[in-house]
Amino acid sequence: MTYGRKNLRLRYSSGKAYPLYLDPEGDRELIKEVLQFYIDNEGKRLGDIDWEELRIIVGDDRLYNALKKTMLHFFKPLQLHREVDPKVLRLRIFQLVNTKFGGFVPQSSRDKAIEILKREIGIDGDLDKLLWADDINELPLTRVANPSIEDIAKVYNLETIDTICVNSLRIAIEVSRYERLLSSIVKTVGRFSKLYGLVYDMRYRGTILKIVVEGPRSLFRRPTAYGFRLSLLLLKIIDILYSSRVWSVEAETQLARKTIIIEVLSHRLKPAITTGIEYEVKQVFDSSIEESIYRVLNSLGVDIRREEEPIALGQLLYLPDFKIYRNGRVYYLEVAGFWRKEYAEKKVYKLREISKTLDNLIVIADENLKPFLKKIDIPIIYYTVVHGKPILPYKKIIDIIDGR
Repeated sequence: MTYGRKNLRLRYSSGKAYPLYLDPEGDRELIKEVLQFYIDNEGKRLGDIDWEELRIIVGDDRLYNALKKTMLHFFKPLQLHREVDPKVLRLRIFQLVNTKFGGFVPQSSRDKAIEILKREIGIDGDLDKLLWADDINELPLTRVANPSIEDIAKVYNLETIDTICVNSLRIAIEVSRYERLLSSIVKTVGRFSKLYGLVYDMRYRGTILKIVVEGPRSLFRRPTAYGFRLSLLLLKIIDILYSSRVWSVEAETQLARKTIIIEVLSHRLKPAITTGIEYEVKQVFDSSIEESIYRVLNSLGVDIRREEEPIALGQLLYLPDFKIYRNGRVYYLEVAGFWRKEYAEKKVYKLREISKTLDNLIVIADENLKPFLKKIDIPIIYYTVVHGKPILPYKKIIDIIDGR
């Protein structure tokens, strides 16, 4: 849940923007006052709460709006259980007014008409209240969690990151080449990029690995169409990054009608945040297609392994889907599915670059990729999908790795 880009607070320095996060210590008094405001108004109808008082406490309209969204994690308008659904009741009243009163009841006859309508429907009580009982201003503010000051700051900071990513075209992650968790970062980015339908490029620039992740953009989609997926991806690697030494995450973000660069996070900018995501990479598959290919080859006696380590190909860093060991040789197996034209074009470009360096790469590709892969001089085996299973000539793979 984002709090809206209009409420994003940024500071600018040297042509770059930096988000203003909440600090559980530095902003303790402010957060404490906000929390107390909600506690004091617990149980009141939302329409009876003096929200202007909260605005004065916060003292900043953007922060006020963002905090109101954040506090919905802890205090919500309570949806009361009702025997009569107000939406159904309104429709029934509309029908009765049309059939019994010709579609109009004068003010002088209103009370009498209401009594007639109540008898027709078979309800007691205040009809006006029942009709609009689902109006949010009529609902009581209810505590659904007992947050600490730290909890509120962490959720606000998480929403800030989400707000930035959702409005971004791409994110760029930079990590030291000598980082001990580099392999985990690369594997996690590669895995979840595939899972979320994103494309990535990993290249070394001196002692820094730069990973750029974006969506396969189309002329008919807004530039930030994949922003939500970028946010999900970043959340998957935050815990790993926080355990690293030298790193940063920048976003190319659209605000109003301009695009700016925001340093979202870095080893110098680590706001309090809790994600609960473990960064140990487990033996899982990006798709049922990959899993099926892996299990068939394994059953045929092929020593096939899942994403062991990324491979440096000059300045390019490549993360293969599988690694095959056979007769003292190593082969890399890449499974190329078909998402959409833009995705296919970027995938083929990457395969073309990889094939310039690797002579032991095998590609298993969806037959829909044939028009895109014609000019790549590497072994390509095409598959079709029948009832969710890939159908392909596995003997061709065996022949290649056995040198036949």
